[in-house]
Amino acid sequence: MRLKLTLRQQRPVEWIPYNYGYYLAATIYNTLSQSSSDFATRLHDQGYAPEGARQKFKYFTFSNLQIPVRTKEQGQIVSRSRAVTLYLSSPKEDFLQHLIIGLFADGPLRIHNALFDKQSIESLPEPEWSESMTFSMLSPLAVSAYRDPSMGMNTKEYLRYDDGRLPGILMHNLQAKYRGIYGNEPPESRIPFSITFESGYLKRMQDKGRGVGKLITIKDVNERETRVKAIECPFTVTGHPELIKVGYECGFGENNSMGFGMVRVDTKAG
Repeated sequence: MRLKLTLRQQRPVEWIPYNYGYYLAATIYNTLSQSSSDFATRLHDQGYAPEGARQKFKYFTFSNLQIPVRTKEQGQIVSRSRAVTLYLSSPKEDFLQHLIIGLFADGPLRIHNALFDKQSIESLPEPEWSESMTFSMLSPLAVSAYRDPSMGMNTKEYLRYDDGRLPGILMHNLQAKYRGIYGNEPPESRIPFSITFESGYLKRMQDKGRGVGKLITIKDVNERETRVKAIECPFTVTGHPELIKVGYECGFGENNSMGFGMVRVDTKAG
């Protein structure tokens, strides 16, 4: 399920850190704790994975803040918008129930030092799922691989949009999420899994002297900073509709619970 949250600024001008993903994630956990502190802590610390599991998915994602009137000053976003929109998505009913209960609790929503009243919460209809769908991005896509440890570089490498490894890694990530959600093997598709980034968008960015890579700083629970090289570009994905649905609901790629990989159906496609 996907929710659209409309917020109203408490003050005419609100200052939000430029890399606000960490603060927005903290806001979501704080909101969950308004319903159940035990659930919020468990989700934050271990996700939905059973104890000892290597992959610990949290099965939710959120969009960038949609701020119509904004400037960037002193390394921060300065919002002069009365209304700000945020999208949140998850296939997990308990997450959504706790989130909605928390959102209906009294008090403003705080994102770092910015304060917002909760104006409306709307449940959005599901798209029609098919074997080929085109999406635009509500938050950047992050996909990584570990460098070869035999070269002495056992560290993460974030992939570019044109890296040949990206489709396979993205597919395996979706399959792992599917197993965790449904408890069985993902269905076989009649057509090979693929992802193609929109060539027209790539050319427009190139003509402007810009790329589709975006460097974003995120923090962990110990306040340590990590720089994520993400991708912002519409794409078409082909594969089994159930796998595509997992990407839509949980987020494509990784770091979803920090606000990466959220998409919407591109109605301009075709």
